[in-house]
Amino acid sequence: MAMKILIDINHPAHVHYFRNFIKLMEAKGYVFHVINRDSSMINELLDYYGIEHVVRNKRPKRKGTIASLLNLAQMTWWCIRESMFFRPDIYLGFASSACAITSKLFRKPCILVDDTEHNSMNHKIYVPCCSCVLTPFYFNKQLGVEGEKQFRFNAFIEQFYLHSTYYHSETQVLEELGVRPGEYVIVRYIAYDAHHDLRVHPLSNEAKKRIIQELAANYRVFVSLESRAMDSFYDPYLLHISPEKMHDLEAHAKFMVTEGATMASEAFVLGVPYLYLNPLRCGYIDYQCRMYPQRSFHATEEDEVFDIIKRLGNNNCERGIFRSGIEKVTINPTEYLVQFVEKYTKKNR
Repeated sequence: MAMKILIDINHPAHVHYFRNFIKLMEAKGYVFHVINRDSSMINELLDYYGIEHVVRNKRPKRKGTIASLLNLAQMTWWCIRESMFFRPDIYLGFASSACAITSKLFRKPCILVDDTEHNSMNHKIYVPCCSCVLTPFYFNKQLGVEGEKQFRFNAFIEQFYLHSTYYHSETQVLEELGVRPGEYVIVRYIAYDAHHDLRVHPLSNEAKKRIIQELAANYRVFVSLESRAMDSFYDPYLLHISPEKMHDLEAHAKFMVTEGATMASEAFVLGVPYLYLNPLRCGYIDYQCRMYPQRSFHATEEDEVFDIIKRLGNNNCERGIFRSGIEKVTINPTEYLVQFVEKYTKKNR
């Protein structure tokens, strides 16, 4: 009988984390049931990659602990409802407390992946409920007994989809936008609407606009906004491409300026320098900035930000050589996940 896996998707990046895994495991006879947060980008990506999915609730507009807990209750209800229909043998997700809680209720295994140290409330909820959690080598938090509850793998999360085994950049999107490699910079500003963003104090809107003006003097600037700005200032710079083309645009940028840690690390594994603006610290950002200080930067003070932007403009990096070098000292995490799940399911049949 085919093994059935339920996956919960709560962020566009999660689609990328699991899409190659799903394809490989389906070829081995596994059956999947994917549920996801109601987000236009998540829905577009799942549809683009041909992954059938059930859309659940949206992220709450209000921020706060109570709103987050109510959202978790809704997510868990959807997991329970879909589990009664699908009857999965195993649950899988990225730091999904809803999956972990539901797996405990149905007495089924739950394997989670995580690389976000500052999501402490989520850890307190899902760690006691899940069977095990897989974390990258740079993850600087202990979530359970090493080798029993927590397993570390030697790769960056973004290599689940940007490893050269699966991803080779195209230039079609550059032709659509009328630019050439190295002639443009990508700026990513996020909404700060997750629970772990509650106490974060980002750069002011004035500073964010000044960054774009500074960059626009020397480069074509493409701005990606997590929430649509009412300010017409951003209109000439807003990026209008389908989400599956974003990595191709990232791969050929001069550099990236971003509040989103995921896009910073995507740039890193593609060999593109970045400046990370978010006050929240992450193990992978800390590691990259410490080990590769000529191409990975973290700054939140305005004067330092503009100084780094000037330095990045003088950085003539070899993207392909750097990317190959990173892959020589890491593994293919999708292959690791396939092998881990296969061994785990055989062990727990």
